[in-house]
Amino acid sequence: MSIWRSDVVREVSPLSQLRRVLRLPTIVSTSAGLAFAAINFLALVQVAALMAGDSAWLAIVTAGVLCLLAAGVFGELNAIMPSAAGIRLWTRQGISDGFSLTFTLLYLTTILAVIAADSFILAQAIEAGLPQVPGLLWIILFLAAALAFNLRGVKMAGRVQDTTTYVLLASLVLIAVAAIAHSHAAWHTPFSPGGGYLQAVAVGVFVFVGFEWVTPLAEEVTDSRLIPKGMFIAIGLIAIAFGLFSLAMTHLLPAGSLSKTLVPQLLIGRTAFGALGFWWMLLVTVITAGTTFNGSFVSASRLLYALARERSLPSWFSALNDRFVPHRALYLLFFASVVLAVIVFVTPHAYEVLISSGAALEALMYVVAAFAVIGLRRRQPDAERSFKLPLGTVLPWVTAVIFFVLAIGAATSPVGIPGPVPWVLVLLVAIALLSFLYVRLYVPRLKAAAKRRKA
Repeated sequence: MSIWRSDVVREVSPLSQLRRVLRLPTIVSTSAGLAFAAINFLALVQVAALMAGDSAWLAIVTAGVLCLLAAGVFGELNAIMPSAAGIRLWTRQGISDGFSLTFTLLYLTTILAVIAADSFILAQAIEAGLPQVPGLLWIILFLAAALAFNLRGVKMAGRVQDTTTYVLLASLVLIAVAAIAHSHAAWHTPFSPGGGYLQAVAVGVFVFVGFEWVTPLAEEVTDSRLIPKGMFIAIGLIAIAFGLFSLAMTHLLPAGSLSKTLVPQLLIGRTAFGALGFWWMLLVTVITAGTTFNGSFVSASRLLYALARERSLPSWFSALNDRFVPHRALYLLFFASVVLAVIVFVTPHAYEVLISSGAALEALMYVVAAFAVIGLRRRQPDAERSFKLPLGTVLPWVTAVIFFVLAIGAATSPVGIPGPVPWVLVLLVAIALLSFLYVRLYVPRLKAAAKRRKA
């Protein structure tokens, strides 16, 4: 039997007030665009430092293949319960309520971490080309632009996402192919991964971070079956684009040279094509940041809206404007992103901690999603699913084991901050503790207040 069920179309809850207007091209562009972050260029450098010669592309492609497993897991979860609440609903039904809410809040911090790290890279790149304007000002302007587009409605945000993502895809592939063709240097072990392969793959997962954030749009797609299809296509496009670019990057310049700059993409552009390459890659960097900011605001605001709808966040965030947009959730994301971006901007090597922390959190998210699939298979075996992984629970278990190992690899990856403190682990534990305390101490007060208002 096919894993796709054409006879099952999941409808949104009648309680939802969001509009069903998004189609497959926008699902693909949102899934891929969320992963196309400017910080990925530094993640590629970290991967190259862990690999031998020109073989960094192997880690990127391997990470992409593994992410297909995770996409299958998210596809089945979305097929049984398409909802803006996404991961919150799945883990509550498949695991437990308390764990679900704690981990959902932890998961939200990944989005903010990527925005903050991407803001830092955007500022560094624009300052390299236009040093007259402070980088921090560019960060605020771009975040404000993403906020403005999102406030005009999901259809407008989707159009922006389509344009920026597909232009970015084409640009990265063209630049990589042209750079490889332009270079006459000898190849250095392009098929020999070296001893740091596991950690390289773990960091490589960060390149795909965010592909599954499209699932909170389940109540705004014309057909929820489009979401798993869109994620599979997006992962393939990401693997092709960044795999080719990492191959061009390591072929043109040694890892040692790349690690000395915060904007390796600009260095590659200048090395391959001079001033034209520099400005071309600066434009690409701006587009990547735009897709990250815009896509993150679209998805994260819907998740915040859904949490407020169930009284896990203050109900103030569940309000919609006249374009059916959770505008107050967007304002929260904007201000939180600005604050975190400033912190990263003034803290040396903070972006490295965020890369490894983001990779670890994503890998753990895939582990949790796999367990949610296993739990729902047991608790709701006869529930309709428009998409279902084959081989019973074998693939979810394989996904859980693989990404647990990769999470450990990412959490223990070295960062540039001197000293013995494992900053990645410290940050992860701190975020988890804050999420746990919020769920245990504050959420019961919110729910009690909601009951008193109904009485």
